[in-house]
Amino acid sequence: MTNENKGIDKMLIVRSVFVAAMFVAGAVLYPHLPDSIPTHWGFEGEPNQWSPKTWGAWIIPLMSLAFLVLMPLLAKIDPKKANYELFKKPWSFIQSILIVFMAYMYAVTMYVTFYPEHNALVGRAMVFGIGILFVLLGNVMGKVRQNYFVGLKTPWTLNDPEVWQKSQRFGGWMFVLAGLAFMIEGVIWLAVLPIFFSALIAMVVFPIVYSYLISRKK
Repeated sequence: MTNENKGIDKMLIVRSVFVAAMFVAGAVLYPHLPDSIPTHWGFEGEPNQWSPKTWGAWIIPLMSLAFLVLMPLLAKIDPKKANYELFKKPWSFIQSILIVFMAYMYAVTMYVTFYPEHNALVGRAMVFGIGILFVLLGNVMGKVRQNYFVGLKTPWTLNDPEVWQKSQRFGGWMFVLAGLAFMIEGVIWLAVLPIFFSALIAMVVFPIVYSYLISRKK
């Protein structure tokens, strides 16, 4: 077994441990949970949706388990599955960071379930966590090769490997910048809605326009 494959196996173990830890935490906390658990918060930080604990306690762990099982299957059914061999480590990292982020959300949810007086901090915690997620994802986007499930997928990127690579690098920078903006906003908490929509434009619209322009230029 090569060193690269060993590294990927270790990342799979890390992902599995995080998912298992969520189920263990849910089982330990379950008897002490209230009958209803907050499962969604508005931008103002107040919960606006609840679920019975019989379901709410397991939503995030079950979603994480689905990610753990299904995401590796994407590489096997992707028409460009051969390309996954070219970005094994970034693909493993992407799967891992998404599951770690799910665990982070679960921890925040459980915390404010027991300490509802801190609900106002949920918005900040989530925005800051999303910012870290975007920064980490942005740092590996440029290493992702052509596929149908991960990265910036437009008709121009999927038809040309060079356009794909340039677009992913540009999109990665946009993710990093948006993530840094989210992290700063999570600390200062002054303009969450403008930051949210600006980040959305930076991460989605700008890379799509960029990929179209460099495709036309070619």
